[in-house]
Amino acid sequence: MSNEKSFARKIVGVFTHPRSTFEAITEKDLTRGFAVVLLVAIVGALASTQYISKMDLSSLPRIGLLPGADASSLRGSLGIAFGVITGIRTVTGWLIPALIIYVVAKLSTGEGGFKRLLAQTGLASTPILIQHVLRLIDAYAIQDNLRSDLLQTGTLTAGLSQRIINQALNSLNLFSLVTIILTIVAASVTFRSSKKKMAMITVVSYILFIALRSMIFI
Repeated sequence: MSNEKSFARKIVGVFTHPRSTFEAITEKDLTRGFAVVLLVAIVGALASTQYISKMDLSSLPRIGLLPGADASSLRGSLGIAFGVITGIRTVTGWLIPALIIYVVAKLSTGEGGFKRLLAQTGLASTPILIQHVLRLIDAYAIQDNLRSDLLQTGTLTAGLSQRIINQALNSLNLFSLVTIILTIVAASVTFRSSKKKMAMITVVSYILFIALRSMIFI
């Protein structure tokens, strides 16, 4: 009888027995890891779209400058745009840090495979999935007329240092921190190295990713 853990057991095991679970995750689980990331992207996009649909955009400066501007149509367009951006941010937030971790750790240890790391970090994104599920529930539960300043319309005009700070603050929540911790455990398994060393590599990789994301506005 096979000792292979089911997908559901691996999802649960990421929280209950992370090290043994990541040891059981191989490159064959890449599809499963990507499925988690894709689900995160879809749920996150739906939440962002729903939040936009409940915003009062009439106070935005440019609305008054556009003759016959239709706030409901604008909400629809912005909702789609922010949904797409959320999806892109989710996928790049999985791929790019994993790639940086892989390159640095591979040079340092000579161990590990990229597909296995992607599979592991995909499943390590489960806390982010929980976060977006809660966002989606909140987006449907709240009343209409959310403040339009939640769009952070000044982001594009902010300096690089301010954008980096904003990105860092957005990353410092319980769900993303748990994901980072799980990524450290996964990396220590993949590259057969100590958690301390992988923690340093992982943290530096995320700092580089935050700086990169701030420069390309995604």
